[in-house]
Amino acid sequence: MDSKVLIDECNKAGVKLKNSALASITPEERDIVIDYLQKQDQPAEGGSDQTEQAAMAPQREPQKMRTIKAMTSRPQPSRSSQKARIEEENPELEEEASSADIEQPEEEAEAAVAEQTAVETDAPAQEVSEPAATEEQAEEAPKSKDETKPETDQGMSREDYVPAGGAPTSSIREMKPIGSPRSSKPQSKSKKNTALPSVAAPPAYKQPVIPKQKKKEEKAQKPEVRLTADILEQKSPLAAHLAQHSEQKKRDKDRDLQDDDSKQRRGSLSLVEARKQRREQRKEGRRGFNTEGGEQQDVVGRRPRRSKRKHDSSNIVHKTEAEVELPMTVRSLSEAMGRPAKTIMSIMFKEFGEMVTINQIIEEDTALAVAMELGVDLTFKKQKGALELVEEIVEQEDAPEDLVTRPPIITVLGHVDHGKTTLVDTLRNSKVVEGEAGGITQHIAAYQVEYNGHKLTFVDTPGHAAFSEMRSRGANVTDMVVLVVAADDGVMPQTAESISHVKASEVPMVVAMNKIDLPDINEQKVLQELTAQNVLPAEWGGETEVVRVSALQGTGLDNLLETLLLTAELHELKANPNRPAVGVCLEGFRDEGRGSVAWLIVQKGTLRIGDAVICGKSYGYIRAMYDDQDQQIEEAPPSTPIKVTGLDSVPGAGDHFVVVGDIEQARELAEERRHEGRTDVLSRHSGGPRTLDDILGSAREGAIQDLPLIIKADTPGSLEAIRSEINKFEHPEVRVKILHEGIGGVNESDVYLATASNAIVVAFHVVAEDRAMSLATQEDVEIRRYSIIYEVVDDIRAALEGLLRPELVQEQTGRALVLQTFSISRFGKIAGCRILNGTINRNDRVHLIRDQKILNQYPIASLKREKDDVKEVREGMECGILLSGFNDIKEGDLLEAFRINEVKRTLDSSS
Repeated sequence: MDSKVLIDECNKAGVKLKNSALASITPEERDIVIDYLQKQDQPAEGGSDQTEQAAMAPQREPQKMRTIKAMTSRPQPSRSSQKARIEEENPELEEEASSADIEQPEEEAEAAVAEQTAVETDAPAQEVSEPAATEEQAEEAPKSKDETKPETDQGMSREDYVPAGGAPTSSIREMKPIGSPRSSKPQSKSKKNTALPSVAAPPAYKQPVIPKQKKKEEKAQKPEVRLTADILEQKSPLAAHLAQHSEQKKRDKDRDLQDDDSKQRRGSLSLVEARKQRREQRKEGRRGFNTEGGEQQDVVGRRPRRSKRKHDSSNIVHKTEAEVELPMTVRSLSEAMGRPAKTIMSIMFKEFGEMVTINQIIEEDTALAVAMELGVDLTFKKQKGALELVEEIVEQEDAPEDLVTRPPIITVLGHVDHGKTTLVDTLRNSKVVEGEAGGITQHIAAYQVEYNGHKLTFVDTPGHAAFSEMRSRGANVTDMVVLVVAADDGVMPQTAESISHVKASEVPMVVAMNKIDLPDINEQKVLQELTAQNVLPAEWGGETEVVRVSALQGTGLDNLLETLLLTAELHELKANPNRPAVGVCLEGFRDEGRGSVAWLIVQKGTLRIGDAVICGKSYGYIRAMYDDQDQQIEEAPPSTPIKVTGLDSVPGAGDHFVVVGDIEQARELAEERRHEGRTDVLSRHSGGPRTLDDILGSAREGAIQDLPLIIKADTPGSLEAIRSEINKFEHPEVRVKILHEGIGGVNESDVYLATASNAIVVAFHVVAEDRAMSLATQEDVEIRRYSIIYEVVDDIRAALEGLLRPELVQEQTGRALVLQTFSISRFGKIAGCRILNGTINRNDRVHLIRDQKILNQYPIASLKREKDDVKEVREGMECGILLSGFNDIKEGDLLEAFRINEVKRTLDSSS
């Protein structure tokens, strides 16, 4: 079959192929084409015997053939003559061979054997000689007689064969095909196909199963609803509206047609007639709205005005009270008060001259003024900050049945060097005072003493003037106060200050008159001075107990402790140990091995290891707790002084600590408090002129000299005390500028900051790191170390006084009277004078006095005695004086000589 015919048959069978002889098809498509061709051939060959024979022919399996040795062929005629002879005998053989080459697969592995044997074989013989033939060859072989004839050369007889080695021909068996050939015609030689790799047989293809279509169900019949006369007479509720709408559309359409006609006619009108027509249309448009009936008629040209809805404002009830949340805008204030925003904006413009927008934030004072204008009682709802939440937890009241007796917290107050720390050391058998620099207490501390089975907590405070804040904190956390007064000194300034702290805190006080073992004491004087401070002793009829003690000898300490226990029993000091702990931070510092350490005292509840705590701007878990003897403990009941570790930073002295639910809440509260503190620091350090008036004022007054300082201390309390003392230095010409303050030693960043700002580094009870010390030496930065606070104060005062400009003081040295004047053209007028008193020096300046009035002051240009220049002239001698810049000197003038001296000023002196 021709390739073109085969392609047409494939297309008819439903297999779309390219119009090319080399087009390939899949095995499934091949089966479809074969089935189609068989169906086409059945009517034509329905009764033929060949089809029956082909169907009834037995199919034999190919036998295994033995290997045939190579044999030489005899001389054969040339290919051209042989081919011509074959074409003459079989003219249609060439076309059959070409069609067989297209359909036969290209996997002929045994083609060489067929050429050597040159035996005429039929289709079954060919399958045996070519075992690698594909399944397609086996199926196409019996289909057509012409398609299965391979192309072969002319057969040769046995007599023509000559073996290669000259062996006799009798040893070679004649090769005959198995089975009977279907045709006696010589088969054409098959074309040698290209060897291809073996490919697995394609999988069996199953025709898709077409599901049977279900019978279509008939649709349910709808009930027949007949329209009665009543239904037909009913009208739609929108019938009137639809009719009106259709009429309006019809009128609009007619008007558009009229406008088109008028536009068409307008071209034929003159200018005057067209203008007149436009005027008439405008008049009709103005008359087109009937105001009496309120109905809109046909309007041509102009759109009718809309009638505005009038509100009756007389029945509106305005609010008299409103609550607004901060921060507030004009919109939120308007919504809260129930007033229009434009009313609020107009009031702000009239009263304050401010033009605001509806989304602009307004202050509380402005909102209150606007509310007063509108007659509204305005209240503000503020969000609770971290400080308010902590205060609520601290001030939370406990149920009376949960309260138990707790030890009293006793604060020891008094003047410096009156024996406060020595008294506490004697009570707890320690030597704390020996470790303090200068023998004075510079840190607040807390200790617990046990006496007769009862515990007492003592808070020791510094007595120096610089530690006023520490004494104030000690008085605020205490239940009672022991005021230590030395019997030899009496009431001193810090004693009076401590009395004021006690009165402010409204706690009971016991006076301990110390140093009674010293000679020359005057107890009556001490009692009188206490009475002068409104502290009336009990022995004089007052309420304050005065106990005579000696801290060094231990005299009277038992009486003091019994008095304190009795006072605590009278006041019934109780607390709830089962609630979350609440207390105060007395002091904080940084330890190299423990990190941030806080000295706390528990007021309510019980503090345990693992609690999440917020203390001021610090937060963290309690990782370890130590008592006043530095022994580790697991929990701290009320009135227990402890040292804790685990906070992220050193807390501030005087900050309240509370136990919160989790660490996240503690972190949020601490971050909020840090933000508030950062804002305060920025507002405090934002010095310098801000407005033009400030700049001009500072220019007139002269530049203020700043003393930049970097302060590093061991505890927040010490830092607070130094800052408090520095803030006391006030002078219009100099001031202290604290660039940085912190807890811990001096590090490299402090030195770099000091280098950039020419600052002095103050290290109080701390040392500098090694690298910071070497860097300071390299950069020439001064690091001053102190252990006593009043030394810091004195040095800062001296540095500030050194920045003050010295005071210029005139000192009179002598007086001279002008007796005669001499005029010299080269120099001018020279005054011949006699020294009345003192001496006149060449470097002095003189006041020119005439008629008892000082005309001016001039420097001396030349001073001569006779003809010699001299440095000074003494009393009673005569000399010649030439003034610089003045040439009108006369006889009888008085010259008063003086020199200017620079005198160092102090902060206490007036500027």
